[in-house]
Amino acid sequence: MALLLKLAGKKATTNADDAELNSIIANLNNVLGSKRDYGFFLQKFGLSDYKYLGSSDYVAKALIAEITENIELFEPRIVLNEIVQIKHDRLFHLAFRLDCRVRNKPHTIKLFLNPALNRYQVQL
Repeated sequence: MALLLKLAGKKATTNADDAELNSIIANLNNVLGSKRDYGFFLQKFGLSDYKYLGSSDYVAKALIAEITENIELFEPRIVLNEIVQIKHDRLFHLAFRLDCRVRNKPHTIKLFLNPALNRYQVQL
């Protein structure tokens, strides 16, 4: 996008808060989008593969625990307040809402995570 703005003769208007938020989201995508024991050499980095294990409630609880652990270990710029599973009518569909705040900043972030579809949505 910055290249397109430059080619159009416009200056990118990205402030430090936006850059930090984009960096946090990119890091969360890397951490939560990686398969545990495959994506990186660090232990406990990424999420395990729960496709074939137990009920969706068991899988949701395990994923919430791993998401919490990964954020605490690998994204120190945010404080996680709560993770809530978003209920859907579709079978085998898990989605989560992460309520967190950026350390030393007044605003909170709501992340919507759908691990099966690799979708992330951010709201301030």
